[in-house]
Amino acid sequence: MTTLRSQTVTDAVRRALEIDDLGEQLRLRLSLSTAVDLAPARLWPLLTTPDGLASWYGPVQGELGEGGRFSLPAAEGSLLALTGPEPVEGSVLEVEGPHRLVLSWERGGRTDLLTLLLDPEDDGTTSLVLTHTLVRERADVEERGPGVWAVGWELLLLALAAETDGWRSTCRSRPERPTGTWLAGEGGGDALEAWAVRWAAEALAAGLDEEQVRRGEEATRTSVGPGSPAAHAVPGPPVAGAGRTALPLTAARRPGA
Repeated sequence: MTTLRSQTVTDAVRRALEIDDLGEQLRLRLSLSTAVDLAPARLWPLLTTPDGLASWYGPVQGELGEGGRFSLPAAEGSLLALTGPEPVEGSVLEVEGPHRLVLSWERGGRTDLLTLLLDPEDDGTTSLVLTHTLVRERADVEERGPGVWAVGWELLLLALAAETDGWRSTCRSRPERPTGTWLAGEGGGDALEAWAVRWAAEALAAGLDEEQVRRGEEATRTSVGPGSPAAHAVPGPPVAGAGRTALPLTAARRPGA
């Protein structure tokens, strides 16, 4: 649902974090939600087709229908390349176009789960919710905090809003498209600072102690950009559904059907 044009781009995204204790490991569920000034049917192709993704993110390869495998090269100039040189691979697990997408997300030797929900609002906009579920070593989470895994999704939503002017009803100004130059400049620095503070607050609320939260806040500030030591841990955007003639997204089965 749209609101008055009073928000900053940071406030256009709402964040939530859940942490489950698995002993030596922790399960994290990072959720980012936002309102986009496009109906789901118009937003869906930008997230799920090679041409749509190429217009704002970068190249996509592979069998992209439900049950298929995809790969995302960290090509020069792509959004993924901002977060490190490692490519992403994965599987399209469930598709319910234009409302629900579930993927496996494989990067740096890890396999995570990504869920994307697009719900229509009465005013023609879309409530977009992205949830990244991952399991990591307790020591890694306590040292670096959850924000290092969330910044790639922050970049994704910012780039999507810049491409579509999707926050025009809620934000004071149209966001700038994130690039390497932007990340190295004042705008990128301000955004990383704001994201670090927001995810530190979520980490504290989820049960990490203050010392762990402060370490994570600092790690988030330096998690992307030139020479970033943590870039490999930050994800890129979701992909699915345009490569299979047998199961196009426009006619994809509903889960459980």
